[in-house]
Amino acid sequence: MSIKITTLVENSVYGKGLQGEHGLSLLVDTGGHRLLFDTGASDLFIRNARMLGIDLKDVDFLVLSHGHRDHTGGLHHFLQVNQKAEVVCKKELFIPKFKEERENGVMHPDALDSTRFRFVDEVTELCPGVFVFPRLAIADEEDTHFEHFFTLAGGNKQGDTFTDELALVLKQGDEVSVLSACSHRGITNIIRVVQEHFPQTSLKLVLGGFHIRNTAKEKFDVIARFFENHLPQRLGVCHCTGIDKYALFHQCFGDRAFYNYTGRVEIL
Repeated sequence: MSIKITTLVENSVYGKGLQGEHGLSLLVDTGGHRLLFDTGASDLFIRNARMLGIDLKDVDFLVLSHGHRDHTGGLHHFLQVNQKAEVVCKKELFIPKFKEERENGVMHPDALDSTRFRFVDEVTELCPGVFVFPRLAIADEEDTHFEHFFTLAGGNKQGDTFTDELALVLKQGDEVSVLSACSHRGITNIIRVVQEHFPQTSLKLVLGGFHIRNTAKEKFDVIARFFENHLPQRLGVCHCTGIDKYALFHQCFGDRAFYNYTGRVEIL
Protein backbone atom coordinates (compact mmCIF):
# COMPACT_ATOMS: atom_id res chain seq x y z
CA MET A 1 0.00 0.00 0.00
CA SER A 2 1.50 3.31 -1.07
CA ILE A 3 0.49 6.51 0.72
CA LYS A 4 0.55 9.98 -0.81
CA ILE A 5 0.97 13.05 1.41
CA THR A 6 0.26 16.42 -0.21
CA THR A 7 1.00 19.64 1.66
CA LEU A 8 -1.97 21.92 0.95
CA VAL A 9 -0.76 24.79 3.14
CA GLU A 10 2.55 25.67 4.78
CA ASN A 11 4.45 28.89 5.44
CA SER A 12 6.54 28.59 2.26
CA VAL A 13 5.48 28.01 -1.34
CA TYR A 14 7.25 27.32 -4.62
CA GLY A 15 4.49 26.12 -6.95
CA LYS A 16 2.97 28.50 -9.50
CA GLY A 17 -0.47 29.68 -8.50
CA LEU A 18 -0.25 28.27 -4.98
CA GLN A 19 -0.06 30.44 -1.87
CA GLY A 20 1.39 29.98 1.59
CA GLU A 21 0.38 31.22 5.04
CA HIS A 22 1.48 30.71 8.63
CA GLY A 23 -0.32 27.42 9.10
CA LEU A 24 -0.32 23.79 8.11
CA SER A 25 -2.65 21.40 6.29
CA LEU A 26 -1.67 17.96 4.96
CA LEU A 27 -3.76 15.62 2.80
CA VAL A 28 -3.07 11.91 3.32
CA ASP A 29 -4.32 9.57 0.58
CA THR A 30 -3.98 5.85 1.35
CA GLY A 31 -5.66 4.77 -1.89
CA GLY A 32 -8.69 3.59 0.02
CA HIS A 33 -9.23 6.64 2.23
CA ARG A 34 -8.41 10.33 2.33
CA LEU A 35 -7.58 12.15 5.55
CA LEU A 36 -6.96 15.84 6.08
CA PHE A 37 -4.55 16.69 8.89
CA ASP A 38 -5.37 20.27 10.00
CA THR A 39 -6.88 23.11 7.98
CA GLY A 40 -4.33 25.92 8.14
CA ALA A 41 -5.37 29.42 9.24
CA SER A 42 -8.02 30.20 6.61
CA ASP A 43 -9.74 28.78 3.52
CA LEU A 44 -6.43 28.90 1.62
CA PHE A 45 -6.00 25.11 1.81
CA ILE A 46 -9.25 24.77 -0.17
CA ARG A 47 -8.05 27.15 -2.88
CA ASN A 48 -4.68 25.40 -3.08
CA ALA A 49 -6.39 22.00 -3.28
CA ARG A 50 -8.45 23.26 -6.20
CA MET A 51 -5.27 24.43 -7.96
CA LEU A 52 -3.79 20.95 -7.41
CA GLY A 53 -6.88 19.20 -8.79
CA ILE A 54 -7.88 17.79 -5.40
CA ASP A 55 -11.57 17.55 -4.47
CA LEU A 56 -11.94 17.92 -0.71
CA LYS A 57 -15.50 16.57 -0.88
CA ASP A 58 -13.84 13.15 -1.02
CA VAL A 59 -12.09 13.50 2.36
CA ASP A 60 -13.24 10.82 4.83
CA PHE A 61 -11.64 12.17 8.03
CA LEU A 62 -10.42 15.55 9.24
CA VAL A 63 -7.91 15.14 12.06
CA LEU A 64 -7.15 18.24 14.13
CA SER A 65 -3.76 18.22 15.84
CA HIS A 66 -4.52 20.90 18.45
CA GLY A 67 -6.68 23.97 18.93
CA HIS A 68 -4.45 26.77 17.66
CA ARG A 69 -5.89 29.00 14.98
CA ASP A 70 -3.15 28.38 12.40
CA HIS A 71 -4.30 24.73 12.38
CA THR A 72 -8.06 25.10 12.86
CA GLY A 73 -8.75 28.42 11.10
CA GLY A 74 -10.16 26.66 8.04
CA LEU A 75 -12.44 24.32 10.01
CA HIS A 76 -15.71 26.12 9.27
CA HIS A 77 -14.76 26.42 5.58
CA PHE A 78 -14.03 22.70 5.37
CA LEU A 79 -17.35 21.72 6.93
CA GLN A 80 -19.14 23.81 4.32
CA VAL A 81 -17.26 22.13 1.46
CA ASN A 82 -17.33 18.56 2.81
CA GLN A 83 -20.58 17.08 4.10
CA LYS A 84 -19.38 13.58 5.09
CA ALA A 85 -16.02 13.67 6.87
CA GLU A 86 -15.80 12.84 10.54
CA VAL A 87 -13.79 15.42 12.52
CA VAL A 88 -11.41 13.61 14.85
CA CYS A 89 -9.80 15.46 17.76
CA LYS A 90 -9.52 15.56 21.53
CA LYS A 91 -12.32 17.18 23.50
CA GLU A 92 -9.75 19.58 24.99
CA LEU A 93 -9.44 21.16 21.54
CA PHE A 94 -12.17 23.65 22.44
CA ILE A 95 -10.62 25.00 25.64
CA PRO A 96 -9.88 28.72 25.02
CA LYS A 97 -6.27 29.38 24.03
CA PHE A 98 -4.07 32.45 24.04
CA LYS A 99 -0.64 33.48 22.85
CA GLU A 100 0.29 36.03 25.50
CA GLU A 101 -2.86 38.21 25.50
CA ARG A 102 -4.04 37.36 21.97
CA GLU A 103 -6.87 34.85 21.65
CA ASN A 104 -5.61 31.96 19.56
CA GLY A 105 -8.13 29.12 19.83
CA VAL A 106 -10.85 27.59 17.67
CA MET A 107 -13.04 30.28 16.15
CA HIS A 108 -16.80 30.30 16.81
CA PRO A 109 -16.98 26.85 18.43
CA ASP A 110 -20.67 27.32 19.27
CA ALA A 111 -21.49 27.50 15.56
CA LEU A 112 -20.05 24.04 14.82
CA ASP A 113 -22.22 20.97 14.21
CA SER A 114 -21.34 18.70 17.14
CA THR A 115 -22.62 15.62 15.28
CA ARG A 116 -19.63 15.85 12.93
CA PHE A 117 -17.09 15.37 15.76
CA ARG A 118 -15.51 12.25 17.21
CA PHE A 119 -13.49 12.78 20.37
CA VAL A 120 -10.64 10.35 20.97
CA ASP A 121 -8.66 9.59 24.11
CA GLU A 122 -6.97 6.30 23.18
CA VAL A 123 -4.87 5.18 20.22
CA THR A 124 -7.47 4.75 17.48
CA GLU A 125 -7.19 3.19 14.01
CA LEU A 126 -9.33 5.42 11.78
CA CYS A 127 -8.87 3.28 8.68
CA PRO A 128 -6.46 0.45 7.82
CA GLY A 129 -2.95 1.48 8.84
CA VAL A 130 -3.84 5.03 9.94
CA PHE A 131 -3.80 5.77 13.68
CA VAL A 132 -4.30 8.81 15.88
CA PHE A 133 -2.23 9.07 19.05
CA PRO A 134 -4.00 11.33 21.58
CA ARG A 135 -1.91 10.54 24.65
CA LEU A 136 1.53 12.08 24.23
CA ALA A 137 3.43 11.46 27.45
CA ILE A 138 6.41 13.70 28.14
CA ALA A 139 9.61 11.74 28.85
CA ASP A 140 11.98 14.64 28.13
CA GLU A 141 10.89 18.02 29.54
CA GLU A 142 13.64 19.74 27.52
CA ASP A 143 11.74 18.98 24.32
CA THR A 144 8.53 20.83 25.16
CA HIS A 145 7.33 24.09 23.70
CA PHE A 146 4.85 25.80 26.01
CA GLU A 147 6.41 29.27 26.34
CA HIS A 148 4.07 32.24 25.72
CA PHE A 149 1.00 29.99 25.42
CA PHE A 150 -1.93 30.01 27.85
CA THR A 151 -5.34 28.47 28.33
CA LEU A 152 -8.29 28.92 30.70
CA ALA A 153 -9.09 26.67 33.65
CA GLY A 154 -11.93 27.60 35.97
CA GLY A 155 -11.97 31.06 34.44
CA ASN A 156 -8.30 31.63 35.25
CA LYS A 157 -5.51 31.89 32.71
CA GLN A 158 -2.73 29.35 33.14
CA GLY A 159 0.17 27.94 31.15
CA ASP A 160 -0.92 25.67 28.29
CA THR A 161 0.61 22.17 28.35
CA PHE A 162 -1.30 21.15 25.21
CA THR A 163 -3.36 18.27 26.54
CA ASP A 164 -5.34 18.68 23.29
CA GLU A 165 -2.40 17.70 21.06
CA LEU A 166 -2.38 14.49 19.03
CA ALA A 167 -0.26 12.92 16.29
CA LEU A 168 -1.14 10.96 13.15
CA VAL A 169 0.71 7.68 12.50
CA LEU A 170 0.83 5.68 9.27
CA LYS A 171 1.79 2.00 9.58
CA GLN A 172 3.02 0.02 6.58
CA GLY A 173 4.15 -3.46 7.59
CA ASP A 174 7.01 -3.08 10.05
CA GLU A 175 7.51 0.62 9.28
CA VAL A 176 5.75 3.63 10.77
CA SER A 177 5.57 7.27 9.71
CA VAL A 178 4.80 10.01 12.23
CA LEU A 179 3.01 13.24 11.30
CA SER A 180 3.00 16.01 13.91
CA ALA A 181 1.72 19.48 13.26
CA CYS A 182 3.50 21.55 15.94
CA SER A 183 4.98 19.11 18.46
CA HIS A 184 4.33 21.38 21.44
CA ARG A 185 4.77 18.31 23.65
CA GLY A 186 7.99 17.49 21.79
CA ILE A 187 8.65 15.50 18.62
CA THR A 188 11.07 13.24 20.53
CA ASN A 189 8.39 12.51 23.13
CA ILE A 190 5.83 11.82 20.39
CA ILE A 191 8.16 9.37 18.64
CA ARG A 192 8.88 7.60 21.93
CA VAL A 193 5.15 7.07 22.50
CA VAL A 194 4.69 5.69 18.98
CA GLN A 195 7.68 3.36 19.25
CA GLU A 196 6.46 2.05 22.61
CA HIS A 197 3.10 1.25 21.01
CA PHE A 198 4.69 -0.33 17.92
CA PRO A 199 7.94 -1.71 19.38
CA GLN A 200 9.03 -3.88 16.45
CA THR A 201 8.84 -1.13 13.83
CA SER A 202 11.34 1.25 12.25
CA LEU A 203 10.80 4.90 11.37
CA LYS A 204 10.10 5.51 7.70
CA LEU A 205 9.14 9.20 7.81
CA VAL A 206 8.86 11.92 10.45
CA LEU A 207 7.07 14.96 9.07
CA GLY A 208 5.85 18.19 10.61
CA GLY A 209 6.59 21.22 12.72
CA PHE A 210 8.85 21.00 15.77
CA HIS A 211 8.19 24.48 17.20
CA ILE A 212 11.82 25.60 17.48
CA ARG A 213 11.76 28.54 15.03
CA ASN A 214 12.29 31.22 17.68
CA THR A 215 14.12 29.13 20.26
CA ALA A 216 17.75 28.93 21.29
CA LYS A 217 19.92 26.35 19.52
CA GLU A 218 19.76 24.18 22.67
CA LYS A 219 16.21 23.17 21.74
CA PHE A 220 17.45 22.05 18.33
CA ASP A 221 20.32 20.15 19.95
CA VAL A 222 17.90 18.10 22.09
CA ILE A 223 16.06 16.92 18.97
CA ALA A 224 19.22 16.40 16.91
CA ARG A 225 20.78 14.22 19.63
CA PHE A 226 17.65 12.07 19.68
CA PHE A 227 17.71 11.66 15.89
CA GLU A 228 21.32 10.52 15.99
CA ASN A 229 19.94 7.23 17.36
CA HIS A 230 16.40 7.33 15.94
CA LEU A 231 16.86 8.84 12.48
CA PRO A 232 13.99 8.03 10.09
CA GLN A 233 14.59 7.25 6.43
CA ARG A 234 13.07 10.66 5.65
CA LEU A 235 12.89 13.70 7.93
CA GLY A 236 10.53 16.42 6.71
CA VAL A 237 10.42 19.68 8.65
CA CYS A 238 8.17 22.68 8.09
CA HIS A 239 5.94 25.40 9.55
CA CYS A 240 7.06 26.25 13.10
CA THR A 241 10.45 24.51 12.74
CA GLY A 242 11.94 27.50 10.91
CA ILE A 243 14.09 27.65 7.78
CA ASP A 244 17.23 28.30 9.86
CA LYS A 245 16.63 25.19 11.96
CA TYR A 246 15.91 23.19 8.79
CA ALA A 247 19.36 24.22 7.56
CA LEU A 248 20.85 22.80 10.76
CA PHE A 249 18.96 19.52 10.30
CA HIS A 250 20.22 19.29 6.72
CA GLN A 251 23.73 20.03 7.93
CA CYS A 252 23.47 17.17 10.44
CA PHE A 253 21.57 14.58 8.42
CA GLY A 254 22.16 15.47 4.78
CA ASP A 255 19.57 14.67 2.14
CA ARG A 256 17.51 12.56 4.52
CA ALA A 257 16.22 15.93 5.80
CA PHE A 258 13.98 18.01 3.53
CA TYR A 259 11.78 21.09 3.81
CA ASN A 260 8.08 20.34 3.36
CA TYR A 261 6.67 23.37 1.51
CA THR A 262 3.17 24.13 0.17
CA GLY A 263 2.39 21.90 -2.82
CA ARG A 264 5.03 19.28 -2.04
CA VAL A 265 4.08 15.60 -2.48
CA GLU A 266 5.68 12.75 -0.52
CA ILE A 267 5.04 9.14 -1.59
CA LEU A 268 5.47 6.40 1.00
